[in-house]
Amino acid sequence: MNPIKKTYTSLYFLLIPLLSNAQTLSIKQYIDSFKNIAMREMIEYKVPASITLAQGLLESGSGNSRLAKNGNNHFGIKCKKDWTGCTILEDDDALQECFRCYTTPEESFKDHSRFLKDNKRYAALFTYSITDYKSWAAGLLAAGYATNKKYTDLLITCIEKNKLASFDTLVFNGYNPYNQQMPANIEIVNTKHIPNTVVQPNQNLETIAAQNNKTERKLAKYNDLGYHHIEPGDVLYLHPKKRKAGIASHIVEEGEDMWTISQKYAIKLTSLYKKNLMIQGTEPLPGVVLQLQRKAEVTPDTGRILKIQPKGTNQINKPLNNTSTNTLQGTHIVSTGETLYSISKLYGLTVEELKKINNLQNNQLTLGQKLIVKNNTNPPVLNELVKHIVKSGDTLYSIAKLYGVTIDSIKTLNKLQSDALSLGQIINIK
Repeated sequence: MNPIKKTYTSLYFLLIPLLSNAQTLSIKQYIDSFKNIAMREMIEYKVPASITLAQGLLESGSGNSRLAKNGNNHFGIKCKKDWTGCTILEDDDALQECFRCYTTPEESFKDHSRFLKDNKRYAALFTYSITDYKSWAAGLLAAGYATNKKYTDLLITCIEKNKLASFDTLVFNGYNPYNQQMPANIEIVNTKHIPNTVVQPNQNLETIAAQNNKTERKLAKYNDLGYHHIEPGDVLYLHPKKRKAGIASHIVEEGEDMWTISQKYAIKLTSLYKKNLMIQGTEPLPGVVLQLQRKAEVTPDTGRILKIQPKGTNQINKPLNNTSTNTLQGTHIVSTGETLYSISKLYGLTVEELKKINNLQNNQLTLGQKLIVKNNTNPPVLNELVKHIVKSGDTLYSIAKLYGVTIDSIKTLNKLQSDALSLGQIINIK
């Protein structure tokens, strides 16, 4: 008898919670917990990560079965005569049958891979492409892995519903989960326990989104990436941040900016600015106390002074004491509290353009540093029509702030029915 659990009539019912909205979070938690293990098994044993994850989800009820919880057995592998490890009893084809148990879930995943690789019955599977999950799903049923005739459809539905094939693609394209993980570049105070990940040297927003079953747009929105270009070591949240943090306040340290602080406490950047009565794009000076839960009584010192603008003008506030700024010569001298983001907005550039012009490798600036801004020293003329090409991380909100216009004016001019944008889309700005 096949040592893998063969009574799959219950799998049809397992699929009901698998596809229901109420269980979506637990499924995602399961995938987040075991995706790297599945990808490592794909590298070592050539079993598609999508197949491994789908079988684990089905067999273990998304990790909620008694075998998975008490015995770390995610694939229903039975004891058999050659098993010398720990055991756990569970009703299956007969009452109180013997199943293997493991010290860790990873041992179960590895045992499952070995079972397929070393069993001649499944030799035909390894003639299929490692990214052809449909042939693998059909081959498993044909080889007698399960008795339920719907098993192939169950696997394929699970894979496609949860976008598990993206992990096959990652490995196929060279992603290696064995690489040592870079730690976060900040200490996270995430009292709300929002799932997060740390950007690695070989990752970009596209690969992070694919690896975590998200869209780039959602990740950019969750992490306020209209204000920041991601770098290795950055913390990115996989679910939306909160409107307030778990602690009351934060004292700004040298080198910190508003985006970094918002990631540290998992608080939305817009909320952080609003709570502290600050203009978006400005930065607090070191030593300033920022409010993280309640609204501040006064605006903290940002090293900037606001000029009173006549109504209808579209000027940008100039930095305090930045007398060395010379737009005619196309240079800017960094003053206290400034960031690449705030300077880029001052001259109508993007952060990436500013970094490219100055050959900057990161977002760090020093007081007195001279930056070249000659690519765009003249601000847009009022009522001039400007074309903006949507880039990764752009939102209607960030574009509106960039050009000093309202979201509604952008939507009206471009006849947009929703806030959704696509990469490369041309947006007219007046």
